[in-house]
Amino acid sequence: RLSWVGVVRPSNVRSNASWHLQIVYDNNHPSNSSYGGSIKIYSIEPDLIELQQKLKEPMPHLLRDSKGHVYLCTSRQEDFKAGNITTSAASALGWAVKWITVFELWIAGDITTAEFKGHSF
Repeated sequence: RLSWVGVVRPSNVRSNASWHLQIVYDNNHPSNSSYGGSIKIYSIEPDLIELQQKLKEPMPHLLRDSKGHVYLCTSRQEDFKAGNITTSAASALGWAVKWITVFELWIAGDITTAEFKGHSF
């Protein structure tokens, strides 16, 4: 199984924000057999479970893998195309950075939970 580990620093919202991510291809990639597609992006740091415990509301757009580990939802099942056009780690990372940016805006109070839950960004 292929995976990459790296750091994303979305300084456009919070100057000291740093997210350590791991991108993992499922063994059956490309596949849209599960919500979110066959590429999973895990947040190593911050730990999303620990972060969730500190928040008053559930964090939108998180999924769990078959072992119960939390990962970011980076695509809707209907947007994923198995065949000629597939999702790559690079495109999933782009969606993860978008998720992180919207999350940071939500934590800062700049957007509502309804806006975060909606796909308006």
